[in-house]
Amino acid sequence: TALFLWTRQTSDLPPDNGESRRPKAGTGDTDEGPLQGLNLPFDVVRRFAQPMGIDLDRWTGHIISQAKGIVRLRPVVERRKDLFGEAGMGTVVGMVEIDPLGGLQQSLFPDLDAQPLLAPRRGRALVRDRPELRGDPGINHTVLDRVHAAMLFQLGGHTTALRALIRAEQDRGPDFMRLANALSALYPRGSQEKRLLDAMLLAAPK
Repeated sequence: TALFLWTRQTSDLPPDNGESRRPKAGTGDTDEGPLQGLNLPFDVVRRFAQPMGIDLDRWTGHIISQAKGIVRLRPVVERRKDLFGEAGMGTVVGMVEIDPLGGLQQSLFPDLDAQPLLAPRRGRALVRDRPELRGDPGINHTVLDRVHAAMLFQLGGHTTALRALIRAEQDRGPDFMRLANALSALYPRGSQEKRLLDAMLLAAPK
């Protein structure tokens, strides 16, 4: 993602992130089309992905989409199902609001650690035990996924869940905040992603 954004930033491509070019009714274009989100020609993406061993097909439908020789970086709003499963974000938010200290991190992303940061309370159903709350089991959740989840909490105004996730990440280590700051510097000015990241970073405990 960082390489994609950096390539966009340093290229002669127009700065528009696609938000002003919504598909028009009757055109046959959908949100999965190449006009929605940040785009790069496939050959450009392949040139930086291949030497690093990045399998573009593996991440298609998750971080990126491909259509007609264009690779599109999917907007974070399209990743709700990837991150929160069929039940959606509201179910996770409800769990956190009831029990904000009950281990949001390992409940939301159970594949991160063998040992949880916080022991869940007895009788509390974890995401790992409820397939309908999980995203695609074929993709291990990454730091980027946790940043995207925080951005979606920010977008939805779910302050309790956002603070719980940021606090858990700060306890875990510096990776989350480093990536969030890096992406904030790389996303185009005026894009929804940059606005969400900047607001999220302001909400982070110092």
